[in-house]
Amino acid sequence: MSATAWQQQGWGTPPQQPAAWPPVPQQAWSAPTHPGPRTNLLAVLAIIAAAAGTTIFLGLGSIAAIVLGAIALAQIRRTGDDGRLLAIWSIVLGAVTLVGLIAATVAGIAMIVTIVEQLPTSGL
Repeated sequence: MSATAWQQQGWGTPPQQPAAWPPVPQQAWSAPTHPGPRTNLLAVLAIIAAAAGTTIFLGLGSIAAIVLGAIALAQIRRTGDDGRLLAIWSIVLGAVTLVGLIAATVAGIAMIVTIVEQLPTSGL
């Protein structure tokens, strides 16, 4: 609405428009000069083993994830590489999967023993 139309309506003087923000200078994108620390290979292998341990290789993958994660943590402390969280999560995931596998095995054996005990004995 123009200033004269604003005053014709009897609204007084129109509000002042805010000043335009200063333009942001455009800078050309450039690749970083230093990519940062590299990710520890054993940490990556440990998280892959943990994923395989929860899906394909139940016991073996979980044990490998725990071992590789522990070795990766020691290497990361020594070298300063990235991948600490990968190593920690691989240990956690491997341990949880291994505990779940052991609990399921114990429960399965207990169930089989219970079923066998309830079978009628035959007089052979």
